[in-house]
Amino acid sequence: MLLLQHVDRRVQDYFAPWLDDTAGALPIVTGTVGVVEPRMARQHFLFHTAIDALCFCHFHPHLLARPGSNVFTVIGLHSTAGQLLELKHRYTNARMVGVFDDDLCGRVLDCKVALWQMGRDASFILDDDMVAFAYCGNTFRVPVPRFSLHRFRILTGMRSTYRTLKTRGFVSFTTMVVHHLNDPCHQT
Repeated sequence: MLLLQHVDRRVQDYFAPWLDDTAGALPIVTGTVGVVEPRMARQHFLFHTAIDALCFCHFHPHLLARPGSNVFTVIGLHSTAGQLLELKHRYTNARMVGVFDDDLCGRVLDCKVALWQMGRDASFILDDDMVAFAYCGNTFRVPVPRFSLHRFRILTGMRSTYRTLKTRGFVSFTTMVVHHLNDPCHQT
């Protein structure tokens, strides 16, 4: 995979359990890397795909310096409340941090994860460039460009410790790596 060969080699080594040694590519995986002892984990980073995790860590290699302190989980594209609750109970001392794409799907998933951590849920519907959602018996509508976890929290009054990390100017860390790959100013 062309993109993978441009990810820092130390990051590739750290995520070796996710790499296919024969093809040098990423198989479709879900699972966690970085675990020494689950109770040691302080931050638990969540991703859609393994390449998202590698690209994120390419830009934040300091997070790999203390094994066990930070764990990285690929939850896949069809995550569930049960899956997130299981992770929450396994890494009881870790704060969950969502590193999903900065698009509508990623922002809705941020809201869902924050709710699932608290044992709640809401339904979200895209309706005429508006995100409509029902929560605690109330219905809300927000224009797509203004929809975010922050807006959701303001409208619903929900409080949670769930955090998100987004790129500035890019949809994802993967597109950021591709941009740096194609930008002559960033090539080595």
